[in-house]
Amino acid sequence: MTCRVVWLAEAMAAYRRLRVADPDGAKLVAAAVRTLADEPAPPASASLGGTVFRRLRQGDYRILYEVDRDATMISVMHVGRLPHGRS
Repeated sequence: MTCRVVWLAEAMAAYRRLRVADPDGAKLVAAAVRTLADEPAPPASASLGGTVFRRLRQGDYRILYEVDRDATMISVMHVGRLPHGRS
């Protein structure tokens, strides 16, 4: 089943800032988000407290998203850089 991926306004604004600051990092994030359409819960992701929210780490970046399986939709809520020194 393929899910529809929707970028919420805050996530899109953060992604646009990322494209300016780190174009290569932005490409990694965009590729990771595209894969969520086919696999909403990849092994590299983690559920946040048993909710419908998940976090996916991609290199130095994290993607926060919500999975709505009933509507077959992924909502990207935020993208950002991990704090320095964290992995």
